[in-house]
Amino acid sequence: MIDQLLNARLKTCIANVYPSVAPTAYALPCAVYQLLETQVTTDLDGSAGDEGFVTFQISISSETYGQAKLLARAIRNSLIIWRENGVETVEWLDEHMMADTTTQATLHRALLFFKFYTTV
Repeated sequence: MIDQLLNARLKTCIANVYPSVAPTAYALPCAVYQLLETQVTTDLDGSAGDEGFVTFQISISSETYGQAKLLARAIRNSLIIWRENGVETVEWLDEHMMADTTTQATLHRALLFFKFYTTV
């Protein structure tokens, strides 16, 4: 469920959003999000609950450093205040800026890491 909610939330900041991996013919700028970890909370009786922490990496690709940085800020500002549909808390963990020279044209990337407490 968090995947669809995150996809919709990211699309309020950037038009091209892809889960897991961008397609071969992707449009720029774009954001790709990947689930890195799920930690389910346990109830007092020891059984697995239906809530927990999920960690996502969001990779933003752009043709310019400035645009990647602006999109990273917009996404960060949107996500850190996000409280709806079971998303109870959001923690911004880290951010990295880098250049990707493995593609035909140099891409500028922003990597954002977030932890959400939500229904899993």
